[in-house]
Amino acid sequence: MFDELDREIFAAGEQIFKVGDAGDGAYLIERGVVEVFIMDQGAERLVSTMGKDEMFGEIALIDHQPRTATVRAAERTVLIPVKRKLVEGLLEKSDPILCHLLMVILERFRSKQSGSAKSAPCTEISPEQSTQRSNLKGEATQKLSLAHGISRALAREEFELYYQPICNLADGKIAGFEALIRWHHPTDGVIPPMDFLWLAEQTGLIHELGLWTLECACRDWSTLRQYSDCRLPFVSVNLSPNQLTCESLVDDVKAIIARHNMLPAELKLELTETVMVEYPEVALRILDRLVELGSSLALDDYGTGHSGLNHLQRYPIGTLKIDRAFIEPMIGSAHSMHIVRSSIDLAHSLGMNVVAEGVETEAMRDKLLELGCDFGQGWHFGKPAALKDLAIRYAKA
Repeated sequence: MFDELDREIFAAGEQIFKVGDAGDGAYLIERGVVEVFIMDQGAERLVSTMGKDEMFGEIALIDHQPRTATVRAAERTVLIPVKRKLVEGLLEKSDPILCHLLMVILERFRSKQSGSAKSAPCTEISPEQSTQRSNLKGEATQKLSLAHGISRALAREEFELYYQPICNLADGKIAGFEALIRWHHPTDGVIPPMDFLWLAEQTGLIHELGLWTLECACRDWSTLRQYSDCRLPFVSVNLSPNQLTCESLVDDVKAIIARHNMLPAELKLELTETVMVEYPEVALRILDRLVELGSSLALDDYGTGHSGLNHLQRYPIGTLKIDRAFIEPMIGSAHSMHIVRSSIDLAHSLGMNVVAEGVETEAMRDKLLELGCDFGQGWHFGKPAALKDLAIRYAKA
């Protein structure tokens, strides 16, 4: 029977399941003790006694086969059922590599129990389930290969930074550059950041990749700086949420800018609101230290996430970057125009300057200037380019 919390309660000696029963899930022992029996030469033989916090029947989560053992409660026992449908739903939302590894481990455990060197066959698995497993295996393999490729690319210098100008809207002069990473894959060509940074974030490789990006941007700054006529030029480098929860980040930044004789004020660090939502206290402590170091902070992709006045007031943000999703339709959309105007006014009221992303035309630039926006970034001012190509683009006549 079930209590109000969906526990299953069994009296001493009561059978939980027997050999041949359909396997529809596993059980976690909350209280009590169970005994596990197998058939041996026509008679039951006790093979295991299990207690609190142990799990049994877990093979049924993957193999869709009848039970191969009988389990009885040795005393009054409370069990938490773990149904296969629940686990399958959780696996669908989980990382494919973890899902695939879990499946392999459970299947090999099943094989060990059955005395087979190969994976136990799942004769009752449906065609849909077979397709799902095949897709999962393929996705996991692809993801593992990509993760290995990121490590290899760092070792073989396959990554390169491209720089996109950020210009003063009033006079069109270059105020700074944003560093954007590109991957020159040996067989797949140039891979944009959106196709691999998410995996670097998930696997922890983002720390090494982030430091590499920061090192290269600061190294290149002495050249980039020549292309700006502004009094306080800057280079912007993106920081990931994982980097902003690492206490060593400030010391790393300090060491890198010192190594390249760079003024801290000429380094702008861009972040998204994700870190403020998930790790608010840690992020605030680290961001305050970065500002104390002399660098400035920009909030990227404003308007697309959890944007709120409390974040803008609490954190030491100096620049607000309005996402291109609002800039591009601005001319023909009163709603987008209102969002852009309100964002600019809010930022200025909080002492921030504003960068509009995705500025593609002169008309967009003029409208943003009319609204009081400070800087623009987009193809109207220049596409991202490698350092060597910028030298050609900005060569003085």
